[in-house]
Amino acid sequence: MAEFSPSKNLLVPLVLVFILFFAFMVFPPLGALIGVLSPFPLVFVYLQKGRQVGIALVALVFVVLLLLVGANQAMLFLAEYALMALVLGELIRLQLPGGRCIVGSALASGVVSIILLLVLLGDQETSVNEFFEKQIRAQFAMSMTAFESMGEDKAEVANMKAFAERVAEGFAASYPAFLLIGSLIGSAVNYALIRIVWMRFYGPGLFSGKVFSEWICPENLVWAFILSGAALFFGQGMVADAGLNIFLVMLCVYFAQGLSIVVHFLKVRRVPTFFWFVLFILIFVQPLLIGLVAGLGVFDIWADFRKLRTVEDIS
Repeated sequence: MAEFSPSKNLLVPLVLVFILFFAFMVFPPLGALIGVLSPFPLVFVYLQKGRQVGIALVALVFVVLLLLVGANQAMLFLAEYALMALVLGELIRLQLPGGRCIVGSALASGVVSIILLLVLLGDQETSVNEFFEKQIRAQFAMSMTAFESMGEDKAEVANMKAFAERVAEGFAASYPAFLLIGSLIGSAVNYALIRIVWMRFYGPGLFSGKVFSEWICPENLVWAFILSGAALFFGQGMVADAGLNIFLVMLCVYFAQGLSIVVHFLKVRRVPTFFWFVLFILIFVQPLLIGLVAGLGVFDIWADFRKLRTVEDIS
């Protein structure tokens, strides 16, 4: 194992956090991708230096952002990134399984972000749903204008506008699910990165030996998937909206389990890395394949494709 002498100076992770955050502010498309990694230096310092130093670093970043970009942006950073980093760091320090670390930090960040949005938009005349619907309609309107300028058929553009109107309402009603899914993705990415870097420098002490290809979500979650689907398709009003949000989150969870199954068979068959790359690109760009992978995760409850439960029962 290579020797690693971490600097006692916290300037590097502090500057890295600011770079990531301001990338999000200046260029949102790229910044959103980079911003997902914002918790990484905070978690690393938390694990490396301890709880007190980690909290102090988060407080320092918050104060500087408060002075530079204002209260709203600083609060959003605290809810979306800093809280995730603190909870993720503490759960890793307690040596909990990876799934619990990811879900715990994602729930903390997602729930607080939703509450913060409700508070920030509470003094406005429109509701949160109306606010998101307005933003989505504006984005669709820009796209429709681009299609019209390209000389697209007017009837086709009109059909696209009608479809966009219906989609905007659905997206606006499901904003809590998208916030939670974003938190889950961010937490999973940061956990994986922290695990790789920490084990490279310090060994596996804080992390369990289980790998992603062996991950199984709790079987009882299938009832949340089934009941939310029933509420979505047969319910109305708030019941349907609640069903939609829970269904989307559960779909993300089972998609992750389906991916773990795919990774398992790729490893067992010793498929070359190049074909991994091609396969995952196809999965993420094809909605049909996304649905098939999620279905694979759901049916794994009964089929046990990897025979992991059988092995556990025998042992």
